[in-house]
Amino acid sequence: MTTEQTPADVTLRPMTRADLPALVRWRQAPHVARWFVSGGPATADTIAAHYGPRIDGVGATRMWVVEVDGEPVGFVQDYRISDHPEFAVLAPDPAAIGLDYVIGEVTWTGCGIGERMLRAWFDLARTSYPDATTYFAAPDHRNVRSRRLLLRVGFVEGVWFDEPQADGSVATVVGHSRAAATG
Repeated sequence: MTTEQTPADVTLRPMTRADLPALVRWRQAPHVARWFVSGGPATADTIAAHYGPRIDGVGATRMWVVEVDGEPVGFVQDYRISDHPEFAVLAPDPAAIGLDYVIGEVTWTGCGIGERMLRAWFDLARTSYPDATTYFAAPDHRNVRSRRLLLRVGFVEGVWFDEPQADGSVATVVGHSRAAATG
């Protein structure tokens, strides 16, 4: 894929357990794995244990597969921040809808997929969370590409904070907020 090529269609669909092998591959990809150092390497077992319940609808986090022209290339997860009390105290608006995202196939990075992925997610979020007033994402402070993507789609950079990780460490992240009613 080159940056001159434009995919015909970027869509999101609910993730199923059949997507777990792709999720393992995406999380193991070097351009993704560097942002997921807590909890050790991604294996089929660790990914199934972590994401399987979400896929099954257990808990508050929803999982979406990003498809480009019908081909799975990454994922988005969303959740009400207030459903995660350990993080709600860190966010400027605990009632916000949080999102995390990955373009797992490196050949699809740097070609505009991220903007189209998030715009497709905005459409889903408006329907799924009609009462939401704010969307919130907090990428690692070193993840300049992700931070630039958020700014391009209308997020405003906010406070930097240390986010506790599963292994007891912290990651310095940068909060980005966007009004839900925007575009």
